[in-house]
Amino acid sequence: MSIEKWMADTQQTLNALAAQVEKGWAEYEIVEKEAFEILNRGGWLGMERHLTGPQERLIHQIAKSKGEDEAHEILRKLFSTNDWNLLAAMIEQWVDIPYLRNREKIVRDALAAHRARQYTLSVPALLPLAEGLSAEIVGSAVGRQNVAKAVARDWKAREQEVWAEIYLDLVTNVFYKYYDFDKDPAPYLNRNGILHGRV
Repeated sequence: MSIEKWMADTQQTLNALAAQVEKGWAEYEIVEKEAFEILNRGGWLGMERHLTGPQERLIHQIAKSKGEDEAHEILRKLFSTNDWNLLAAMIEQWVDIPYLRNREKIVRDALAAHRARQYTLSVPALLPLAEGLSAEIVGSAVGRQNVAKAVARDWKAREQEVWAEIYLDLVTNVFYKYYDFDKDPAPYLNRNGILHGRV
């Protein structure tokens, strides 16, 4: 075999390999985006960092084949079996954040309620802390605008990952969406509906 033939064959092999990698990467990005959207719709945003790549793909496959309710049920089982070790570790990290350290009793009580599946206690207790921590992050620079939205917009500006766009959309269009409660039904995740006793 001549050197020219070997080089041509090698280049052809490399081109085919590059095409396969590019195709695989494109498919991976589609699956990742869809998986994030599935997690987002189920209220699991942020928990994806505790899932391995194969677990994310499995959740995606289950949602596509058996429906999203089945995927969310599997996530509930996954996080309910080993989540409390994870939460204990997260609490230890939180005590390093002065804002949360000063409210440690509230955080621990709310998480205990959440562990006991008393979501009607845990969610309203933790929502104000999310806003308070957001205010600590952005400071007084945002004026009268919603601080949680400001943090979400800032993350979106700094992070080009899919999760940042989904997070901004969830915060802006669901959690903190303005509702005229005399006219518009609020979704169960709406902050104003929860904290003003409408949901």
